[in-house]
Amino acid sequence: MNPLPFGQFLPDARRMKLIHQSRQQAATWWGKQRAQWIRKKVLKGATFPMDLLLDGLAMRCYIEDNISERGFVFMPWRFDHFEREFLLKQLPVNGVLVDVGANVGIYGCSALTKLGPNGRVIAIEPNPPVADRLRFNLAATAQHHSSQAEVKVLQCGVSDVKGTFPLYLNQDNLGASSLKGHSTQTIQVACFPLHDILDNHQLSQIDVMKVDIEGAEDLALVPFLTKAPAAMLPKVLIFEDNSSQWQLDLMAALKSKCYRLVKKTRLNWVFER
Repeated sequence: MNPLPFGQFLPDARRMKLIHQSRQQAATWWGKQRAQWIRKKVLKGATFPMDLLLDGLAMRCYIEDNISERGFVFMPWRFDHFEREFLLKQLPVNGVLVDVGANVGIYGCSALTKLGPNGRVIAIEPNPPVADRLRFNLAATAQHHSSQAEVKVLQCGVSDVKGTFPLYLNQDNLGASSLKGHSTQTIQVACFPLHDILDNHQLSQIDVMKVDIEGAEDLALVPFLTKAPAAMLPKVLIFEDNSSQWQLDLMAALKSKCYRLVKKTRLNWVFER
């Protein structure tokens, strides 16, 4: 059964006003405290999901079980602000975004606010309920902007080898589910090397790639950087800093392919080639 269209779960005017107040707080410690206080007022007695149009992104937000959603809705200046601004600056109108570990689609939806009819978004997300939210948000944002960009959601995992592996689920924060986890709740997901996935979709170039797969970034990126032809290497690469969990030397692989560090943010590395 198709979900109800975007706009069926709009918050009341009071909550919407509070959400905008929270987003306008200063990017300081005091701003964070005030935003958290406002967030509590919004969430108290609220029903979910909420359909929110923020920064041009049309998203059906569940908030309570996804930290990324909470960050984007209430404190966007703390949630990958530089990264998303850099994405929009570097992504051509007819460019290609590959989002590995796409979660609910904040990066992909951001790209759709800019991409033209020849643009492409390939979003990879293995967790079934999260992939459903991802599909909805991308479709809603595309519709809002009358975007004709090509959008593909691939419900699979990315690893260094092909196979079926357990995905460790985090029910308190669905975006933190990982191939490298310790939860007692798991599902089996099909996984493929990143190069194979992208080769199957006949990509000749990638303008921006974002990778956030909770500690398995090295397993996805090092084999890809080693195997992919130069023309297919992303011009911009954004990935989460989970270096304490990495087994492969990702930084050495980046250096060998002439990537330079643009910025180290609170959570991520941003490289450019």
